[in-house]
Amino acid sequence: MLLWVLQLSFKMWLAVLLGCTSPMATSCDVLVRTGGLIPTEQACREEVTRMSKILVDKGMYVRAQCYKMGKGQSI
Repeated sequence: MLLWVLQLSFKMWLAVLLGCTSPMATSCDVLVRTGGLIPTEQACREEVTRMSKILVDKGMYVRAQCYKMGKGQSI
């Protein structure tokens, strides 16, 4: 049981946004939160929603996603 609890504590979330200045794919940049991983999926979704709204208000096209990261997992 203790091992299971420890494994859960290593699950973190990475917030990623694809921001484009036009519908053309050549205008897109991938934006990754550099402040570290986020502890819960809900907090990650709130963060990408908040950032997406800011970019959309600036006229950008945005797709956002949260990715679950585990201990030892590379990106």
